[in-house]
Amino acid sequence: MNRLRLFPLILMVILGSVLAAAGTAFGETYNYALWCPNVAPESTTQLGGLYLSEKYSTSIKNGDWVRITLPSFIELQTVRIYFPAGTSYLPTVGGTHTITFSDTDYSVGGTTYNYGEEAGLGVEMLIQALDKQGFTLKVNKDWGMVTKTFRAYIHFDRVYVKPVTPEDLESSDIKVTLDAPSTAGFSSGSVTVGKLLTAAGSTITAAAPTSITNIGGAVADVTLKEDVAGALKANAADFPQGNTVKLILSPGFTWDAVTLLPQGGFGSSSVEHAVYTERNGCSALYLKINTETASRPGQLVIRATVKANEPFATARDIKVTYSGTNPGVGGERIAEVTVAKYLVSGLTVAAKSTLDAVAGRLNQQIGNFTVAEGMPGDLPQGRLISFTLPEGAKWNRLPTVTREAGNGTLTEPPSTRDDGRTIIYAVYQAGTSRTVFCFKNATVDLAVYAPEELKVTVKGPGIEESVTVANVQALLTLSAGGGTVRVGLQEQPVGQVTIQENLVGALRARDASGNRAVLKLTLPSGIRFSKRPAVEVSAGDLELDTSGVKLEDDDRTLTIPVKLSSATPVEKPVPFEEGTAASGETASTGEETTAETVYEQVGSTITVKDVFLTLDRTVPAGDVILEISGSALSETESLFSSSLNKLTCVLAQCVTAAPVAIRGEAVFTVGSNKYRVGDEEQEMDVAPYIKNGRTYAPVRYLAYAAGLAEDQVIWDAVNRTVTLFAGKRVVQFKVGQKAYFLNGVSISIDVAPEIVSGRTMLPYRFVAQALGLQVEWNAATRQVIIR
Repeated sequence: MNRLRLFPLILMVILGSVLAAAGTAFGETYNYALWCPNVAPESTTQLGGLYLSEKYSTSIKNGDWVRITLPSFIELQTVRIYFPAGTSYLPTVGGTHTITFSDTDYSVGGTTYNYGEEAGLGVEMLIQALDKQGFTLKVNKDWGMVTKTFRAYIHFDRVYVKPVTPEDLESSDIKVTLDAPSTAGFSSGSVTVGKLLTAAGSTITAAAPTSITNIGGAVADVTLKEDVAGALKANAADFPQGNTVKLILSPGFTWDAVTLLPQGGFGSSSVEHAVYTERNGCSALYLKINTETASRPGQLVIRATVKANEPFATARDIKVTYSGTNPGVGGERIAEVTVAKYLVSGLTVAAKSTLDAVAGRLNQQIGNFTVAEGMPGDLPQGRLISFTLPEGAKWNRLPTVTREAGNGTLTEPPSTRDDGRTIIYAVYQAGTSRTVFCFKNATVDLAVYAPEELKVTVKGPGIEESVTVANVQALLTLSAGGGTVRVGLQEQPVGQVTIQENLVGALRARDASGNRAVLKLTLPSGIRFSKRPAVEVSAGDLELDTSGVKLEDDDRTLTIPVKLSSATPVEKPVPFEEGTAASGETASTGEETTAETVYEQVGSTITVKDVFLTLDRTVPAGDVILEISGSALSETESLFSSSLNKLTCVLAQCVTAAPVAIRGEAVFTVGSNKYRVGDEEQEMDVAPYIKNGRTYAPVRYLAYAAGLAEDQVIWDAVNRTVTLFAGKRVVQFKVGQKAYFLNGVSISIDVAPEIVSGRTMLPYRFVAQALGLQVEWNAATRQVIIR
């Protein structure tokens, strides 16, 4: 396991795992039921859905799986699995997949598979059904180090419930069992997705929840209804022990005054009640059935008040759980209803939606959000509420304010402060009931350097809280070939710069005044372009005015005019992350492996080549930062400071340290297995050779000649890379890749390393360049000389 992935896993262990809903095992997903319907035996019906949500990013890995199983009396017929798309979730390719089960096989998207065979759910997930009782979900992609988290909605749209009697069941809960290996990121456990309604059952419902405070109060009426006459059996003489029927309150609350209103088959003396405390400390209302109903089912309305055992600091729902051993109940915890909301003073903020926005653009829609009173009067008349955007964002269209509850009002329009970042509302009239305001349909203007997660900070009476309203898409992805440059030297080559549009039309052709828009690449002070680089569109239909490409600002800035914006998406393969099985030769067997390529749609790509830098002696050691700005990039240049309307990337490293010291002069001869370092002759197991006009030498022995020890030359057979640790330099070559990494920066080369006789071979000039050595070629003696 690589070190980057190991750290978040260690952190998760320290924080502790949260138990999945209704589950019993530790894991890294929340497993929830979306709803829990009552179902009858011998019926074809729908069960509640199952929601899987990864707690921490990177806990679910390639190859992780979870087995999802229904009880033996449930047969699957149709299941829908939905993976939500978006910038925050995995799998990266969302969508809905329908699975149909038959007696002998199952089908996915119209394709039939035998039980036991794996089928693809898109390109990132697999499913394997063994029978009509369940299936296995398996991750088929290494997502690498990402901030996204896994999400899946599993809908049991059509199932058959076999004949079953209460005596055959431990409870009436229909539970989905999730079973995953201890090494997987999925949580094991069980989740209730339905309640089995037997022929002699009963149900409870509740009216709309009331609101109470720490002094207690009335809760919603609860209605208990028999499905058939005589469903609830009479209690034995040892009440409350035999044939129990009970309604249990949420922890921290106690039943107070209770009134029973019998209806239907129940008479005035049919049912009595008593309040007891359960072993777990919860308050339970026990119903004593004196007389069973006969000709018609009974119904009982329970009207009650409750008390809070102590004041709570946070708001919460007060629930009643219906359970008992009476055959007419159907088992422990047969149903749960919310009867009241416990209110505490204070405002709360919540997002109703989170939208996608684009950096550097005007008038971007953001999601809706609410501000809610905990109790009536939390927003007194005349008090102020402010909504502040982060740096890099300003309000454009102000929110529309609506009330979702209560009768409080705000003054409109709000006042504006902080140069458009903050809007302030005043409370015009305090509400006499708990008020919830919804702020919707607002838009914002964004700088190029707007935060990836756009939040609104709400300040008001007793609150300062932020809520996420948009995920901001960066316009461009920048990468540079990198390299090493030194102070006081001219015309030093560095790798090419790649500018990738993340969406079609990211770079504009005209600015707000109708003039041709330009993209600007600016070097730090003390560094200039030695000559004008070559600029081209290497992918997509973006058009540049190549005749107008020029150097400005004392050759510090390369200006690139845009002629026509891109209009057609380009399918770009998503690069494999470390550990992903890609096409290539395996280390252990030499067999070829393949993996399905995943594509994403992007805009055009600009490549800036032949980049040569001249540095004066005032340039400090460290990163050489290239700034990308200009009217082609931003619609909001006039609204934000220049520091917020630019992107940056590391172009090169400025170093002052001496290169690796070679142990004297090293000489390699084409066709000879012997090489000389100083006065010592050494032997190697492969000889240098000439191919396509280039002299190839073994990387390992070039490194030895440069003074590196065996433990400073590492070969990774799985990834087919050789890594050299030379002082402050870490150099990595990958077989078949026309680039090498110097201290993590990719530097392009025009040929790729290859393997000959078990050794990685590369033109000697690139190895010497990476290690900071001087090389020369003696054509007469066909020798490579390294100093």
